[in-house]
Amino acid sequence: MTIIEPHLADDGVTLVSPPAPRTALFWDGTHWRVPRVDDHGRVQVRGEDQLFSYQGIMTNESTGVISGANGYRASGSPPAGQVWVVTTIVARDFTSPLTEMRFVNAHNASLIEIWADLKAFAANERGVWSGHTIIDTGDAIRAYFNGGLVGDTTTIWLTGYRMTVEV
Repeated sequence: MTIIEPHLADDGVTLVSPPAPRTALFWDGTHWRVPRVDDHGRVQVRGEDQLFSYQGIMTNESTGVISGANGYRASGSPPAGQVWVVTTIVARDFTSPLTEMRFVNAHNASLIEIWADLKAFAANERGVWSGHTIIDTGDAIRAYFNGGLVGDTTTIWLTGYRMTVEV
């Protein structure tokens, strides 16, 4: 099958040589273009003209001593060239009962609260959030443990998926 590359008239909008009726087109801002296809006729969706591409499943666990009384535990951070789309956060203080648990997206110098539960948490009781938040290289998700004591063992688990930045 021969595909004729469409082009525009001088008005920049009218197609002079439109392609076959079943040929998919996309507008790149200045031209109508035919999408790229692989050797099997499948449209390629990774790469050029896209911001991110799916890379794989992401899981991250950080366990250790709390940052201080009423402190936090931070997750890991995506490596350069990736962003993590976080869809589930689970955290717990294994040692002390809590009065509140909060999850924040720590981006640059900003702490954006994404979940808080003001209630009595028993020691080792989980706080769970499901949703959609994104972290970049240098960012982290923090779980704050109000009522936690110095020396408490805490953990934070993230699940979601990794996206690569297209350049």
